Amino acid sequence: MAHRNRANRDGFTLMEIVIAVAIVAVFAAAISPMVFKHLEDAKLTRAQNETESLATAVLSYYKDTGAWPYTSANGPNGNGVTRAVSSATVATGTGAGAAAGAGNWGTFGTAKMLGDYLYYNNPDDDTSVTGAGADQTGEDWAKTGHGSWRGPYVSAYSFNDPWGHAYVTNVRYCPGGTYAGTVRHKVFVLSPGPDGVWQTAYSDGVTEDVAGDDIGTVVTVR
Repeated sequence: MAHRNRANRDGFTLMEIVIAVAIVAVFAAAISPMVFKHLEDAKLTRAQNETESLATAVLSYYKDTGAWPYTSANGPNGNGVTRAVSSATVATGTGAGAAAGAGNWGTFGTAKMLGDYLYYNNPDDDTSVTGAGADQTGEDWAKTGHGSWRGPYVSAYSFNDPWGHAYVTNVRYCPGGTYAGTVRHKVFVLSPGPDGVWQTAYSDGVTEDVAGDDIGTVVTVR
């Protein structure tokens, strides 16, 4: 009878539980770095894809309206915008080995929401960097005919990169922008990357490459 009771007992002994937990912990420790690496790789891929999509959207906006996203006056006209940003959460710091003027991606000149051009038809000066007043009744570009706005070109007004920061486009270097120099500069859609600080040159006419862990796509070359 005693033998039968031992064979039919329910549950586990404390030792069996300890061994099982130890085995699970060993597997978790071995697998966790791989899981985190795949998650980070997925964020990098998403950021690259989004910069490419935004660059395409900017080009589509230009193709339709004949203007780059730097207008800031009624008409719409003017070129007062130096940086078009995808949200108000703009990174401002610079990282180790930052190239010339890298901090300007977060601080230089006048910024305007990229969604004012690509999501709403509001490319004048009616909104702030936070987007207040963007969804207005009167739209700026015609919606039909030559030079019309055919958006929205993006799926949301405001959005961040996978690490919670805005994408920034240095639109002052688009043809007709505020830049008056003679050195050609590339126009990027740029994310500060996983570290949330800028390394890519803002005003370097020599290398003109994405630097550090920044992630970006070229829109056009002046």
